[in-house]
Amino acid sequence: MEDHINCVDCSSREYGVFKCVKHHTLNAISGEKSFFHFKKKDIIFKENEKVNGFYCIINGLVRTYKTSGNGKEQTFQIASRGKWLGFRDIISGSEYNHSSVCLEDVEICFIPKETVIKLMKADETFQIEVMKYLAEEWKEMENHVHSMGTKQIHSRLAELLITFHDASGSNDPELNINVTREVMATCIGTTTETLIRALADFKDRNWVKIEKNKIELLNLKALYNLSEANAV
Repeated sequence: MEDHINCVDCSSREYGVFKCVKHHTLNAISGEKSFFHFKKKDIIFKENEKVNGFYCIINGLVRTYKTSGNGKEQTFQIASRGKWLGFRDIISGSEYNHSSVCLEDVEICFIPKETVIKLMKADETFQIEVMKYLAEEWKEMENHVHSMGTKQIHSRLAELLITFHDASGSNDPELNINVTREVMATCIGTTTETLIRALADFKDRNWVKIEKNKIELLNLKALYNLSEANAV
C-alpha cells in the first residue's frame, strides 16, 4: 500500500467510521496523516506516553493491553482493519491509557491530534460518527467485562478464537492463528497452563488443529455454540 493514498479511496474505509464522513473532511485528513508499516511485535505506542494523535489500522492485527505493577499484562482488545487506536485518549487526556503491539505485520495511518480537534469543530457529521464509534467501543468493553465475569474458561476461549477469525476478515474456517499461548491467556484472564489444557480439550474434540504456535479452526459452529455467539 502506498502512503499517499487518499482516505476517500482507502479500501479499509468501509470497516470504520470514515465510511460515513464527508469527502472534504476525508481530504483534510489525508493531507495531514502519515503512513507507517510496523513489523510483528513492534510497539505502536505505550501507556503513559504523550498523546499526539491516533492510529487507523489499514491491514493487520494489533493487541491493546495494560501492564500491572508486577509486569503482568491484561489484554483488552484484538483490533483489526478499520479500528482506531488511541482515539479516546485524544478526548479524555494527554497520555495513552494503554499500550498497543502488532500481532503481525501492520499497515497503519497516523492522524495528528490537532487535525482531529479541528475537524470535530468543523464537521457535524464527523462529530456524530465519532460519538457512535466511542459508544460502540464502550459497548464492546462492557460485553468483554461481562464475558470475563460470567463465562467459563472454555467459553471464553471459544469466543477469543472467533474474535481472531472475525478480525481476519476471511470466510475460510481453516484459519491459522499465529499467537503465543501467553498472549492468548491474557486475552481471557487465565493462566497459560489453563489455556493450554482448554486448547488440548478442543483438539481432542476435533474443533481445532494445533501445530506449534499455529491454531487452525476446524469446527466454527461448535465454537460459536460454546461461546454463546450467533454464527453469521
